[in-house]
Formats: sequence, structure tokens, C-alpha cells
Amino acid sequence: MSRIDSPWNLPDRTVERADTADREIRITDFALMAVLPFRSLEVAGFPLNEFAMAALVGLCLLRPARGGAKLPEVVILLLAALMALLVYSGEANHVEWTRRVGHVAIMCGIVWAGATGRLSLRSVGAGLAAGLTAVVALALAGLGGAGYAGRLTGYLADPNAGAYFLAVLGVLAIFFADDRWKVRLAIAVPILGGLVLTFSRTGLLAATFAVAWILLGRRLGAVGGAALAVALVWVVDNIPEDLVLYGPFSNRSGSDALRDRIVAQERVQLADAPWFGNGPGTARVRIGDLEFFFHNSYLATRQEGGWLALLLVLALLVYAFLRLTRRARRGDLAAAGAQAALIGTAVMAVTLGEVLLDTPMAVAVAMALGVATRQPSPDTYSPDEELAP
Repeated sequence: MSRIDSPWNLPDRTVERADTADREIRITDFALMAVLPFRSLEVAGFPLNEFAMAALVGLCLLRPARGGAKLPEVVILLLAALMALLVYSGEANHVEWTRRVGHVAIMCGIVWAGATGRLSLRSVGAGLAAGLTAVVALALAGLGGAGYAGRLTGYLADPNAGAYFLAVLGVLAIFFADDRWKVRLAIAVPILGGLVLTFSRTGLLAATFAVAWILLGRRLGAVGGAALAVALVWVVDNIPEDLVLYGPFSNRSGSDALRDRIVAQERVQLADAPWFGNGPGTARVRIGDLEFFFHNSYLATRQEGGWLALLLVLALLVYAFLRLTRRARRGDLAAAGAQAALIGTAVMAVTLGEVLLDTPMAVAVAMALGVATRQPSPDTYSPDEELAP
């Protein structure tokens, strides 16, 4: 019996290599990630999934980094600058910022845990697969609420935000839970089915672009891939109105008109904002007697921390994306899947306010950096090469 076959010969986590990493399921990572899609569940006024993510980061504080992996210095600078800027903006604007900044701190913790190998990537993928499948099944069974007639919500709470979770976390579930195509297909069917039933146009576009990236885009170099990703986001923001209201979406003219009014008011508020924004948690507008969240996450991030906050978040996404370029080109589907999730995040941010500073973005970045910073096999390349064009 070989050493690895013996039940007493457990692998040494400190020297684990990329080709043997993340083969097991770590129950804590699996269970806590499975809670993430349950958006509407709360405990004492706080989302249950927020507690789950905080607990996961806490557990990771007790774990050693895999193979001595370290958070890249550029990521440390970006996250530290973002946190400092949001705290400064909150204090300067005299707004209550602790809850919002606490949420961003948990996001930073997730990025750190994923990048340093303290998260089991396969366990995260499997947990997301289980959680997303569960919320879709429960919604179809009529459980969890149905506030939008004819559109899937359930414990996802909102069809558009639900589409964000399904499109971004779903890609990660498909490509990280298992490397067998039959299993990937079994995971993809309920997730894609749920995404279609949300009737979210941007969510469907994000999924379409993810598929296109997996099949074609990942074969491009760093420059070509980045250009394609930017072009896809631009397309979402510039689709002709006659296409936006085509077929099953023909009855959305009223909601689209409201969205236009909300975005117009967002720009009014931003016009008077100082360089550091109007403060964390202020990405809301009033239309008449009603209050709405921002409907564009790029503008929402500027509202909370100014142009600098937006640039910091985008720099984090771009860095994580580019670190995977060579791996994706050489056939690493996990790397390509992580890139597709980052593209989906950027796409969803065009029409949804809570994206760039929300947990799925952090999970996507964590998974991307987790792949990028794993110890490579001897016959591969150095991660330092991955930023080369």
C-alpha cells in the first residue's frame, strides 16, 4: 500500500502541491458556504450569511497558510487603502459607517483566506453548489417568499440580486466542486434553470458571457482577454432599447423608466459629492416618497468612497483576472471559471447596486487568487509569469 493510500498517512498541508490540493471536502468550509445563497434569512436583524462568512474568516485565522502562501503585496495595499478610505469617508461625512465597513472587512477576510490557501477551494465550490441548488429547489416549491410574481426569488429575496448570486457563484460552483464533466453538468442544470427563471436580463447576459469566455475568451492573451472583458461590460451598458424590451421582457418598460429615474438621481447626488464620496452605506436615492438602493454598482461605489474607492475595487478585480491568464490559456478550467465569475461580477454591476462591495465579488476574487497563488507543479510555470502579456 502506498503512503497516500494509507488512512494514517494524511497529506502535509504545509507542502501540498497544486496537483494534489483541494481534493477533500472540508465540512466547515462546505457548510458555511452553503449558507451564503440564503439572502433573506436573518438573525437579530443581520443576514445569516454574513454571520456564516464571519465565522469562516474566523476559522481561517486558526489555520496555517498552504505551502507558505502569502497575500500578494498589491492586494494588501488595495484592501488596506479601501478600508482606510471608507472609514475616513464615514467619519468625514458624519454617517454611521461601522456596519457597512464591517461588511467590507469580512469581504477582505475572505479574499485573504482564499489567496493564502486557508480555504479549501473544492469545499467552497461544493458548498456553493449545494446552497444554490437548495435555494432554487425551495423557491420552486414555494418556500422562502415570492415577492415578484412570475420570477424566481425564494430565499434569494430579489430576482436581480438572486441572478447575481446564481451567475457569479454558480460559475464557481460548476468549476470548483468537481472536475468531472458529468458532475459539472448536474450542478449546472439547476443553477442555469434558476437563473433563467429569475428573468434577469443582465443575469442571462452574464451567464452567456461566462460561457463565451470558457469556450473562446480564455484562449486570448492578457491584453486581448482584458480588452474583451471590458468590451462585454460596455455592451451591457449600451444595448439598444428595442433589444432590451424584446419578447418576454416587453413588459419591463415601466420598471426600466423607474430605473432611469433612479440612475439620474444617483448622478445628481454624485455631482455634489466630495472626492471621498458621501460615506459608506449612503448608496440610496429618494424618488417621491420612496427610497431605493442605487441601480448601478459603479456609481454606488463612487457614492460610498469616491472615484478612488471605485478604482481600488476595479484594480483588485483586474489584478485577480490577469493573474490567471496563463493558467486559463493552458487549459486550467478552474482558472477560466474564476475569470468568468469576475466578468460576471463586472457585468452585473452595470444594473445592480450591491455588487462591487458585496460578498460574491469577494468570493470570486478569493477563488481566483487561490488558484493563482497555489504552489505550481514542477513542469508548469511560476505564478509571477502570469502578468506577462
